[in-house]
This record gives sequence, C-alpha cells and structure tokens, in this order.
Amino acid sequence: MTTNVANMSDNKNVRRLISIVEEFRKLDAEMQAQTILLFLLVVARPGISMKELAQSTELSSASISRNIAALGETHRGGQPGHNLLRAYEDPLDRRTKRVELTAKGRAVCSTLISALTGAVE
Repeated sequence: MTTNVANMSDNKNVRRLISIVEEFRKLDAEMQAQTILLFLLVVARPGISMKELAQSTELSSASISRNIAALGETHRGGQPGHNLLRAYEDPLDRRTKRVELTAKGRAVCSTLISALTGAVE
C-alpha cells in the first residue's frame, strides 16, 4: 500500500504528531527517540524507577541513567540538562532511584497534550 505524502500533509492527526515532534526539537534539535520515550514513560508513570524504565524499554541501565541525566538538571560533564525530570532516592528503599517530572516537565507535558488534542493548531 502506497501513501501519498501530499495527502498526509492534509491529515490533522499527522499535523498534530509533527507539532509534538517540533516541541521536542525546540528543547533539543538532536534529541533522540529513546530520550523522548523515557520522558513519555515518566509522564505516564510518575515515580517510575530507573529499573522499571530499563525493563520496559530494554535499554541498559547506563543508557537509562545517561538519558535521564540529559532530561534532568545536569547532564554529562556538568553541562546543563533540560530540567524536565528529577531523579530521587526512594525513601523506602534507598537502593532504588525514582523519576518524576519537574515543573518545567509538567509544562512541556501540558504543551504536548494541547498539541495532541488540537488545542494548539
């Protein structure tokens, strides 16, 4: 089945998906799909553990840590991160790190939902 790209550009759902991708590109033009996926998983399950993220994505724990750091306050080498997520020690099990949205992360999430629902077109 062949889909004409010109016809797809008229599709409002495709335009909404493009606007979502563009929102992530505003944050970082080179943001990887796995980084976006981790952000969305934390949106879906605030307080999810790093281990649960690794299990659900089949990414290595090193990759999870690196991507969460990029979405956090400070990225590798002390470079500023996007400050969308915050990793914290689980108060009931100090070996477990959990991840939640920051205020900026919640704002980005709200913008994404508006783009998805068509509130921003």
